[in-house]
Amino acid sequence: MKKMRLPLLIALGVAIIGVVFGSFFDLQISTAIANPSNAFALTVSAICPTIGFATVAAMGGGFIALIIKGKYHIALKIVFGVLAAACFGVAIYYPGGEYFGVNGFHGAAPEWVGYLIVLLPEGAAAFGGYILFKDCQNDKMWIVFMAVIVMLLIALLAVIPIIKDNMHRPRYRLISTTDAVGFHNWWEPCKEYSSLKDMFLHDDFKSFPSGHTGETAIVLVGITFLPMANKKYEDYQLPIFLGGCGLVLFIALARILAAAHFLSDVSMGATIMLGLLVITNEIIAHIKPLQLKEEVEVKE
Repeated sequence: MKKMRLPLLIALGVAIIGVVFGSFFDLQISTAIANPSNAFALTVSAICPTIGFATVAAMGGGFIALIIKGKYHIALKIVFGVLAAACFGVAIYYPGGEYFGVNGFHGAAPEWVGYLIVLLPEGAAAFGGYILFKDCQNDKMWIVFMAVIVMLLIALLAVIPIIKDNMHRPRYRLISTTDAVGFHNWWEPCKEYSSLKDMFLHDDFKSFPSGHTGETAIVLVGITFLPMANKKYEDYQLPIFLGGCGLVLFIALARILAAAHFLSDVSMGATIMLGLLVITNEIIAHIKPLQLKEEVEVKE
């Protein structure tokens, strides 16, 4: 939406500044404040992806609302049902492994317990999505949902993982506990990874960029496009967006405190998600049939 151009560009600018600042002070910042045993940081690290993926669960609830309330062909409603189930499954699978995985309270409980933990909040988010979209005024909202899905697939299954797997940047929690691995700037691939990978956890070489920060930033995606479903949501959009930005900053700080990422890592995670969001927002804003009828009439 055009109203979100400036807030999105400002948020993207802040993220880019973080990358630049981290380029000079990554190691100094982490040396000063990072601790892999920081319980608060680990708790935030475990919880925030659940909040981020709640947006995906809510989109699943939105698909259910379109099935029940919308006037669509039965074949399209079947597709909506499949996508609703996929959204809910993704919202359980990805954050569920964070609670007792290597980036959470590893070993405190079996990893499968984390999936049980996220069932309730993600189920509530799906129900919330149904409530938000049951009075949807835009019969093309499902196309917006599809655009969001494509954007998230690009960010979370392509861009971030590919960069991680090519840079192999060692996490601070690794380099602070061994002399075998040294500090690498974010633009320096860890060339010695092949000789080190059998000595340490594979995850310890996935510092750049931060997946947690990118996942938490999914909330900004939902907030950006929500008013396309119902014009009444515009009144709350900017305050909620600012709150979402605060949440992204919160998880970014927590990941640094937990010694899992450097400043440039979390900033790049946010930059990737916000950059793709800016592009997606511009594309959707220029497709008139996707806009609410009231908006189209005003522009004409």
